[in-house]
Amino acid sequence: MNEFDANAWLASFWEGEVAEPTVPYGTQRRKPNPVVDETFEMASRVMDYCERLITVNATFADQILRSGTSVGSHVREGQGAQSLKAFINKMKMAHQELEETEFRLDLCHIKAHYPHDAELVRRTKALFPLLNAILSTSIARQTKERADKRKKS
Repeated sequence: MNEFDANAWLASFWEGEVAEPTVPYGTQRRKPNPVVDETFEMASRVMDYCERLITVNATFADQILRSGTSVGSHVREGQGAQSLKAFINKMKMAHQELEETEFRLDLCHIKAHYPHDAELVRRTKALFPLLNAILSTSIARQTKERADKRKKS
């Protein structure tokens, strides 16, 4: 019996070579979205920072990597939410992960022997007003929709 060749099977779906996407994130296929774009850039910067941090404190590098990249994951998932309630939940989760990331980055930045990335800290802190505005607007909209629904019934 022949052994299954996953690469050959996968290649059968495409003509030519399989390559990395050539379309940059946030262009053409996707409508630009400031919070999605900012959290994506932050996640990329978190990855770079954690590569440097791992030599000093692997545990912290792992924790920052997880929380820092999950901010963007939750924001991205929220874009496809099936309801306003689900969207708000995803944005709250993104906010919680942002809080966790900020806390750990602040701890790292008070230690002289830890790597510092002032731009990452700036980007992290700059996301709070954006997420807060999104949450405030969404919760106000949800409250209004509930009140309108009660008036109709």
